[in-house]
Amino acid sequence: MKIFTLPDLGEGLPDAVVREWHVHEGDEIAAHESLVTVETAKALVEVPAPWGGRIEKLFAEPDQTVNVGEPLVGFVAEGSSQETSQSAVPAEASSPKESVIQEEPEKEKVCGASAPSRSRADSGTVVGKLEQSEDVLGAEQGLTEGPKRLATPSVRALARRLGVNLEQLSTDGGVITAAQVRSAAGAKFSAAEIATGQAEQNTRKPLPERDLVKAQEPGEIMSPARRAMGLSMSRARDQVAQITLCDDADISSWWGSEPALLRLIRAVQSACAAEPTLNAYFQDDQLSPQQPVNIGLAVDSPRGLYVPVVKDVATRSDDSLMAQVADFKHQARETGIAQSDLQGATILLSNFGAIAGRYATPVVLPPTVAIVGAGRVCQGVVVIDRWPAMRPLLPLSISADHRAVTGGELARFLQAMLAALST
Repeated sequence: MKIFTLPDLGEGLPDAVVREWHVHEGDEIAAHESLVTVETAKALVEVPAPWGGRIEKLFAEPDQTVNVGEPLVGFVAEGSSQETSQSAVPAEASSPKESVIQEEPEKEKVCGASAPSRSRADSGTVVGKLEQSEDVLGAEQGLTEGPKRLATPSVRALARRLGVNLEQLSTDGGVITAAQVRSAAGAKFSAAEIATGQAEQNTRKPLPERDLVKAQEPGEIMSPARRAMGLSMSRARDQVAQITLCDDADISSWWGSEPALLRLIRAVQSACAAEPTLNAYFQDDQLSPQQPVNIGLAVDSPRGLYVPVVKDVATRSDDSLMAQVADFKHQARETGIAQSDLQGATILLSNFGAIAGRYATPVVLPPTVAIVGAGRVCQGVVVIDRWPAMRPLLPLSISADHRAVTGGELARFLQAMLAALST
């Protein structure tokens, strides 16, 4: 049996949680086809097969935690096969650890020569072409390109929720998008429906209950999401010189008729146009304003805190934005969020007031330089034409990294948000 161990996926954590197997014992699989989806550091990552062959054993059950370097999949050893190195780590990974592929047979042949029976460390982890030493698996030499991925984990989760068969959508072997899935399901919901959850209730098929995260008991190992949150908070504590400004926005002109989260997203977009210094990265003592505006949304879930990214909000329709937000909320609760959807935020938004609380000191996560916190809407007294009046007020708390952002820039950003929310 040739054993493929769990590689270091570059997230800096020592293990991953198996979320979904894409193969069964006895299945035949080609090199580069997806073996399993694992969750590590809040992200869903697909692990492809390092070579082709028949699956002899799966060493982990769904929702089981596997340490880096532990056996993941066992392949049937062929008489003409030899030990092969795993492929390279994803581009976003850094300093990957070595993973070991173990082989039991001593009489395997490689291009007519005997293969060594000892285990050896490979030169990488997963994804990409197989790069090896002088010994090359003969059966794989003819492969120039592996099968294209059918869909990302987040699109698969959406398809399951809407009852769409992805195989029927794959006509040319290309990657399926969320828009294609929604189109196939006839999911044409208004922003208001999605914001209130009606669309999800009308289309979502009942899913078997899953014990995603048990209550944290003393001494119990935390989930990958919680550990990743701890690492991020520690980095923010050590690197950021944080300042926070607060104020209340009079939202009487639209309150009750439009989704609050949508108005917040548009207000952040408007404020970034007025004060682009807060839509920026601060790295190596250099402030780099970013385009476009990619808003990372803090999403609470039983697994922990997720921050999926709504990208290029200025070019997106209201319906498109709210549909993606609904998808992210569902994925955070049920399946986890794909790694690609957790990257690229240029500014952060936390709508904590949907649960409770009016003001906060939101934590800036480097390399971003700002985060907007929105509190619980409450009735307050304001002066209108020199007379007191009751109005719905939306509390705002905006934090920035004072190493890169001045107090004036933060105040102008807050002023632009107040203006956008009050009209």
